Amino acid sequence: MNDARKPLRSKLLAVPALRERYLGYVKDLATRWLDWSTLSPIVAGYRTLIDADVKIDTRRLSGYDIFRRMTADEPSELVKQGRRSDMSLRAFATARRDYLLGLDAVKAAPLPKR
Repeated sequence: MNDARKPLRSKLLAVPALRERYLGYVKDLATRWLDWSTLSPIVAGYRTLIDADVKIDTRRLSGYDIFRRMTADEPSELVKQGRRSDMSLRAFATARRDYLLGLDAVKAAPLPKR
């Protein structure tokens, strides 16, 4: 929150009302959108949408099997071994959600009103 490389953010978050509001949004994002039960159908939809194009792409940076593994519902063995470069979207979302919801400031923040 006090990063000298991000002075505007630091100044805004120094205001208690803005900090509380920001942390509420972080809590809302982590609670709702990083929950794999919410995110999974979105990832699956986009995976289905672009699957054929990824398969025939000759300029992709990684193989088709890596695309499938990174967008799969279940983490791969490499992800389970903790190799960050092989982290699937599910593993990333779950780890980020756990981290954010584990922060005391986020836990204490009220969810924003809808």
